[in-house]
Amino acid sequence: MSAEQIIKTVGYIRVASGSERKREGSIYIQRKAILKYAKISGMQVVRFFADHECIADVAQRQGLSDALAQIACGKAQGLAVASLDRLSSSVRTIMRFVAQHGFLAGGPALISVKEGLDTRTDQGRVALGVMAAVTRWELETQGGGA
Repeated sequence: MSAEQIIKTVGYIRVASGSERKREGSIYIQRKAILKYAKISGMQVVRFFADHECIADVAQRQGLSDALAQIACGKAQGLAVASLDRLSSSVRTIMRFVAQHGFLAGGPALISVKEGLDTRTDQGRVALGVMAAVTRWELETQGGGA
């Protein structure tokens, strides 16, 4: 990627409860994965944010809120996670989050290392679009009594 395509991103790390040693290992692994991906994909990680509690409600996570605030004020143009499950284990919740923060509407980039998802690319936008369509189908099917 050329220099003009390098974007500033914030990294988001979420660790579940457990021993301090296990949490520190998880933080290290997630941070290393994000930094490695950044190096090869035209990203500059300007700051990392983390949540150390297992809070299910995405809106209640202070670290994630702080990361999104960095994007909202223009200090970063994307959010990088080691895996989508760091946002939520529910595809429906992930898609609600994506829609709410404009990751598919020409807004900030969403990058997930494990899944190889990067909304700066056509493939990344298509993958999220497919996830959104499946989520809508599931909602319609469940709502329709099927």
